[in-house]
Amino acid sequence: MVLGSGVYRIGSSVEFDWCSVRAIRTLRESGFKTVMVNYNPETVSTDYDEADRLYFENINLETIMDIYELETSSGVLIAMGGQTPNNIALPLHRLNVKVLGTSPEMIDTAENRYKFSRMLDRIGVDQPTWKELTSFAEAKEFCDKVSYPVLVRPSYVLSGAAMNTVYSEADLEAYLQQAAEVSREHPVVITKYIENAKEIEMDAVALKGIDLTFFDSDLC
Repeated sequence: MVLGSGVYRIGSSVEFDWCSVRAIRTLRESGFKTVMVNYNPETVSTDYDEADRLYFENINLETIMDIYELETSSGVLIAMGGQTPNNIALPLHRLNVKVLGTSPEMIDTAENRYKFSRMLDRIGVDQPTWKELTSFAEAKEFCDKVSYPVLVRPSYVLSGAAMNTVYSEADLEAYLQQAAEVSREHPVVITKYIENAKEIEMDAVALKGIDLTFFDSDLC
């Protein structure tokens, strides 16, 4: 089974459909029967002849479990669909679904802001001062300590949804409420926002044990 990205929104665009289609075609070329689950009629992945079986359904835990059991699938590939399938990675894993590719635990380490920041601290990678949100009083105290502006960062959200740069206490509570509504079950991390910094982005892909690393930079 390959899970698509669902409807197109800001941060969930055509590249995810390209990834899903390439995954389906590669699996078929390798001799595997394929099942595609997606619900965007304007994508190549939902063309009837791309996969052996096509389910035009919402990508949520209950639906995916029903299809997984009905098709007796040998595994589910979720990494091609971006944020939407990533959000159910851990629940699928807990229900003993075989998730192919990146493990749900590693997805959670990357998606969960607290776990990711803690990992950076553990391996000695510098990062702005941060704190996990537990209450507005503690958030206010932290912001007063590091000084504004700060970055409010929820976990498991689509392309920075509800991520905001906060410049005053007056805006802090409203932004925290917005972040909590987007992701109630996952922690929100507040980070000191560094202004006039240069952002460098690094993407790494491993091929037969060799790291192929790509750099991009921009002014933030």
